[in-house]
Amino acid sequence: MEVNGSLKLFGGLETIKEALRAEFERRQITAYLCAAPTALAALWLVRHRNHDVRLPEKLVGSLSALPLSVTGWPESTQSSLQSMGLQTIGDCLRLPRDGFIRRIGRQYLLQLDQSLGGYDPWPEFRPSQRLSSVLEFPDEITDPVALACAGGNLIENLVKVLRKRQIGIESFEIVFRHLHRSATVERIKLVGLTQDRERFLRLFLDRLERIFLPAPVIALALRTGRVEAAVEHNATLFRDSAQPGREESIDRLVERLRGRLGATRIYGISLVKEHRPEAAWEKSVDLFSQTSPGAAVISPWAHHRPLWILPRPLPLLSTAGGFPRYHGREPLQTLSGPERIEAGWWSGEDISRDYYMAANSKGEKLWIYQNRCADRNWYLHGIFG
Repeated sequence: MEVNGSLKLFGGLETIKEALRAEFERRQITAYLCAAPTALAALWLVRHRNHDVRLPEKLVGSLSALPLSVTGWPESTQSSLQSMGLQTIGDCLRLPRDGFIRRIGRQYLLQLDQSLGGYDPWPEFRPSQRLSSVLEFPDEITDPVALACAGGNLIENLVKVLRKRQIGIESFEIVFRHLHRSATVERIKLVGLTQDRERFLRLFLDRLERIFLPAPVIALALRTGRVEAAVEHNATLFRDSAQPGREESIDRLVERLRGRLGATRIYGISLVKEHRPEAAWEKSVDLFSQTSPGAAVISPWAHHRPLWILPRPLPLLSTAGGFPRYHGREPLQTLSGPERIEAGWWSGEDISRDYYMAANSKGEKLWIYQNRCADRNWYLHGIFG
């Protein structure tokens, strides 16, 4: 444990050691403490129950007197060194470096350098990309209120960690562990990165109300998805008096709807790289996604297309002159067009159509097309709002 940066804050090395000894004693743990300028030197010194070494210039002298057993090297390596008359770390330090590498091995020389501060191979500490915690019960639990309290405690601890590390999550799992059955796992997806305790708790309680647990619960676990750096937003100084009864934000509403209706029933729509109108969109988990990867540039005809596309084109009747009509005897009046679309030949579902924006006598705007091949009939494909 590196404490050099905390010496002034906690009142010096001895104060830190006394606090650690008190904590170990409270937990009934037998521990020995030793401080040194490097981590490996401190480990070797404490294995020999040695004193602290605070100054780097005294490190060589303190380590030189230690026996080889404190290094933790394999018995075969220590036996080879002892057969050459080497009994202490100081004996190894006095050997020529090239000869030591050739006879003993480079990794052991690197450890000697590391103990003296000349080489530090310790990897940088990186916190886990996922968080998890478990709460075990002294007895099996079936009471939903007790489970809600336990889940609330897990969420409370999770939020503390998220805020301390300034990170957020987009999903988490609640695992109900049973004694003689496989665990019940409930996955909860969030809309966007967050560390909001109220959102976590509300979604958990909503899910707890509807799930069926096949057996009593012996432990409750919480596992998060991948964590990412949280982006904080400025808050206003005063509440918005113009909207005192403002409803839940769209992301919270979506989360609750998904929790109650199912994740697959609430979705967004994104554009697809496709000319055929019925295939130019797809369902998207992200409600606010506008395009999918590789989506085509929006057509200049986009403002001539309706948002409401019929599931299947509706055949239209025609007048004696071949003009289309819809809910009446009068022919439709074309307002713009044609927009010619010919595509789909590569999949066997090719189309060749001329699209028009049209209106009837009631002022309804319709999106119609005429087949250029086969029947040459007219069809209604969409309705403008």
